[in-house]
Amino acid sequence: MQGFNRYRLGERGSATRGFHAMGRMVVLIAASWLAGSVGAMAQEPVRTEPVVVTATRIEEKVSEQASSATVVTRDEIALKEAGLAGEVLQAVPGVDVQRSGSAGNRGNIKLRGGLATGTLVMIDGFPVNSPTLGQFDISSLPAARFDRVEVVRGAQSALYGSNAMSGVVNFLPPSSDAERKYGAGIAGGSFSTLRWNGFARGGGPAGAYHLGAGGLTSQGIHPNDDVSLVSFLGGGDVPVGDRNRLHVLVMTTDSDKGIPIDFGTPRDANHRAIRRGSLAGGRWEVRFSPSLSVTASGSVYNEFSKEKDPADPGEAFPFVFDDETKTRKANLGLTAKVVSGERSTTFAGVEFTRDRATDTLLSNFGDTRTEGTTVNRSVFLQEEWRPVKGTGLSAGVRVDRNSEAGTEVNPRLAAFHEIGGKGLRVRAAAGRGFRTPTVSEKTDPFIGNRSLSTEVTRTYEAGGDLVIAGGDATLSATWFFQSFRDLIRFDPSAQGPVGFGELRNAGRAFSRGVEAIAFRRFCRPFAAEFSYTHTETWDASNQRRILGVPAQRATASLLLNPFPALDGRVDWHVESDMLDAPPNGGDTRRGGYARVDAFARYRWKTGAKDAAELSLTGQVRNVLNRDYEERKGFPSPGINFLLGAELSI
Repeated sequence: MQGFNRYRLGERGSATRGFHAMGRMVVLIAASWLAGSVGAMAQEPVRTEPVVVTATRIEEKVSEQASSATVVTRDEIALKEAGLAGEVLQAVPGVDVQRSGSAGNRGNIKLRGGLATGTLVMIDGFPVNSPTLGQFDISSLPAARFDRVEVVRGAQSALYGSNAMSGVVNFLPPSSDAERKYGAGIAGGSFSTLRWNGFARGGGPAGAYHLGAGGLTSQGIHPNDDVSLVSFLGGGDVPVGDRNRLHVLVMTTDSDKGIPIDFGTPRDANHRAIRRGSLAGGRWEVRFSPSLSVTASGSVYNEFSKEKDPADPGEAFPFVFDDETKTRKANLGLTAKVVSGERSTTFAGVEFTRDRATDTLLSNFGDTRTEGTTVNRSVFLQEEWRPVKGTGLSAGVRVDRNSEAGTEVNPRLAAFHEIGGKGLRVRAAAGRGFRTPTVSEKTDPFIGNRSLSTEVTRTYEAGGDLVIAGGDATLSATWFFQSFRDLIRFDPSAQGPVGFGELRNAGRAFSRGVEAIAFRRFCRPFAAEFSYTHTETWDASNQRRILGVPAQRATASLLLNPFPALDGRVDWHVESDMLDAPPNGGDTRRGGYARVDAFARYRWKTGAKDAAELSLTGQVRNVLNRDYEERKGFPSPGINFLLGAELSI
């Protein structure tokens, strides 16, 4: 049934004018960026380069590894007062976060024109993609207590296996060396929205811990659009002797959501969805010597969802159903790390994954119960070679043996080189990725197809990064190409299990384009950032663009920091039109749109080291009150605000 369910309009002229205006602004910014880049401003603070671990399993700065990667930092998450995970990824190049309406409605993450099922989502390195839908619905994932989010683009199946076709998004909690802090916060605003959270973290020689709980309630923008979310995230690190360390993580989410827009029902008054998820994971690291360590890891992600939709008044042909789905993803791994001086780091590992799902559907068209299990075993080898400072090579291969899809071999090769003393780095990468059909795609009683084969992609990219003015000016650009084979699509012309179509491998498709991001700090209180993604897609089987992928996306941001206690930002987000599959039929073109969001944070502290700190936050989204849709047929909220306060000690 989940497989069956998955399948105010902005004006094109408005978005086109927005791109033209943004283009003029970009020219002005580029001129001032270049004019001011020659003289370094030593008196101004230098932008700290974040660390990435997802790309290579090694903690490295972005400039020290070959993958195309972006890190959303803790400060960015806090400034946006982001309650849900999708809100922190809006301006990341190559990333498209789409939500079906207001907060709590279904949301997904797409990378570089790929499908949401081709994005591997991890929590602290533990995989959480659904065994039924193949993707991870981020609509109930909280963002407030994560320390950072790492996005690695391009096929990563050589390191992470299935689903990492277009890249990986990894939500990471606070590290073990984070400062001790305790606090609580509350925020309220439009649509009767209320957010709350509480947290504690600390550590010492005996270990470190972090705990956080939060909730969100909102009435939404339609009748039966209310949402109630409660979540918990906790974990820690415990040293055991001199050579062992245990890392644990526990996360739970609980959501109760009204579904106001349904298939066949433009305004549904009684469709409800309950979703509960729980993740428990751990890693045990043993250091045998400075050059050899072994890590054993394991995680279990359980999810329970229940959707119930009685008949609505006036429905001529209602589809009345009560659908209950239970899934479990269990993952076990063993990885050896060998360090040979400062030049070479080698990983070798084995991994076991078991996906299990049951789906019980009661409906006026008959009752069904389906269940299935998929087992995957894999071995991988990864080499990170740094022959000289500023030059690196990453090479890896992984062999997966899947109980449903057979054997898959996925290599990847990437390299970077820094042109000495010029602040310029060039890089390139190529890889193969895959995704095995999910349990529901194989067994769904309405559209399932047991003969589905594996989806495959090949990705290529080349780019460069420029840092000048002592780090106050940066520019990064990447060209990418992805070819897809055997993408799984619904084919209405096929007979199918019940006579109205089924899922089939749809042949070939591709996406290609350019992503870029520029940053310029002009003086202490003022900086600017601009991100842009152009994505051209083509679905050869249907002779059209891939559904759900806009050709152009851009965000221009003004960053303000007039004094240390106050910072803010204004984001101007512009997106072109795209083709989509509206839930109730009709025109498949979703118009482009432009939206302005504003954020501010003030932190008050007495100055003493252990004194309490009060943070006041405010945000206004869709400042110009535009009518727009992220997904066709699902209107997004008009102008709305949220004001909050957080006290920490």
